[in-house]
Amino acid sequence: MRSRDQQKKGKKRKAKSRFVDLGKGFVIDFYPQGKSLSHRRFEDYNPLAVVVTAENFQFYDVILAMGSRFSVGEDLLLSPRNRSILRLVQIRYNQLSSSAQDNLPAIIKKIVMYFEARYIKFLNQAHPLTSQMHQLQLLPGIGQKRIWSILEARKTNFFSSFDDFSKRTNISDPVSIFTNRILLEIEESPKYYLFMNKKQ
Repeated sequence: MRSRDQQKKGKKRKAKSRFVDLGKGFVIDFYPQGKSLSHRRFEDYNPLAVVVTAENFQFYDVILAMGSRFSVGEDLLLSPRNRSILRLVQIRYNQLSSSAQDNLPAIIKKIVMYFEARYIKFLNQAHPLTSQMHQLQLLPGIGQKRIWSILEARKTNFFSSFDDFSKRTNISDPVSIFTNRILLEIEESPKYYLFMNKKQ
C-alpha cells in the first residue's frame, strides 16, 4: 500500500503535462493564489498567469510552480523546458476576465512592436486575395489610395521598419493599424484571417 507521501508525489507528477513549444507568451492577468474559488485541487492554489501567445494569439491559463510571480505585460516562455510551468489550459477570448480583456489591447500593441520584423514582412509580401480584394485592404484604415502608395513604395525597396514604412507612405502609426486588426480577429469572426489561426 502506498504511503501518503508517495500518493502526494504521484499527484504532483500527474499534474505535469507534456505540451508543445508555443514560443513566447505575454501575461495579461496574474493570480498569485490561483483563480478557482471552490472545488480546488492542489494545483488550483498555485500561481496562475493568463497569457496570450505572440505567434498566433491563443489564450492559456498557465499554472505555475509555487513562488512564481509575474506582472501584466511580462513575457513567459511557453516551453516544456520551462520548469516553472506545471500545466497549460487553453481558453477562449470570452473566458477571459474583464481585467484581462481590458489589458489585452496594450499587450497586443507590445507584441506588434516586439516582433516588428514579422509585420514588416507582411507589408512587403502582402498579395491579392481575389481579383477585387488585396490583403492590405483588410488592415483598418487602409483604402485603395493607401494600398496604391504602399505598393508603389515597395517597388523601389522593401520596407525595413515601421519608421521607414511611415516615412515612405505617409501612413502614421502602423503599430495601431496592426493592433486593431489583430483585436478584430480575436473578438469577431471575420471572413479572412491574417494573423490568427482560423480554427482556434
